[in-house]
Amino acid sequence: MAEIPSSGASSQAGGVNPVSGGTATGYGGYGSQQQRGKRSPSLRHVFADIASVLGIPERKLTPEVQNALNAMVAEMDRLRGEIEQQTNRMKWLEEQADMHAWLPACVNRRALLRELTRLKDFSERSGIAGSLARFDIRTCDALRGRFGLAASDALLAQVTETLVAQVRGTDVVGSLGGPCLAVVMPQATEPQAVHKIDSVLALAGMRLFELQGERIPIEIAWKAQGFVPGEAPEAALLRCDPAV
Repeated sequence: MAEIPSSGASSQAGGVNPVSGGTATGYGGYGSQQQRGKRSPSLRHVFADIASVLGIPERKLTPEVQNALNAMVAEMDRLRGEIEQQTNRMKWLEEQADMHAWLPACVNRRALLRELTRLKDFSERSGIAGSLARFDIRTCDALRGRFGLAASDALLAQVTETLVAQVRGTDVVGSLGGPCLAVVMPQATEPQAVHKIDSVLALAGMRLFELQGERIPIEIAWKAQGFVPGEAPEAALLRCDPAV
């Protein structure tokens, strides 16, 4: 806990770095005469600064006032720590709220639409191309009918893992619900997006899905199209539907 030195300890404001041997740390940490001469420059004027802010002449800071200031500084340190903890917690929760519940490195539909809106707006302002790709993993429906939901989910996770590993770090892979995925590809023209997704899904199709000793081919319907200026995100997803 940070403390303000008593009036009898030193006439110079400040403190020293922590020292061994059980001595106090922070503003009130004192050691030998040599150690007292090596005060931290960052704490040198803290004592005078506090007195100046409160409008109290430094010479009139009695031990009782110093004790009150010590308590105030300790409470400020505690509150600062709590605020930092809450800020980190809120940041973590915000990140978790955007992620899919169990698909690896895949955002949910809400976060995907937000990123699609942001990147489309940037594309329109800057005049730089961007594209959207959408996927329907049709093998999932067949697996669900034969082996249940767990098998379908395992295949979807495998395809998602391949997509995340093969697209660029700036691309955003998201789930649209069920066996449907999408990738927002900033700074990619439609021909570039088609070429990239074609190569990625060729690799995904080569990874046969193995279940109960059976190797099942993966069928994926997909479509990739460039951004259209002024088009709403939901309209862009609908236009990019492989079934349309």
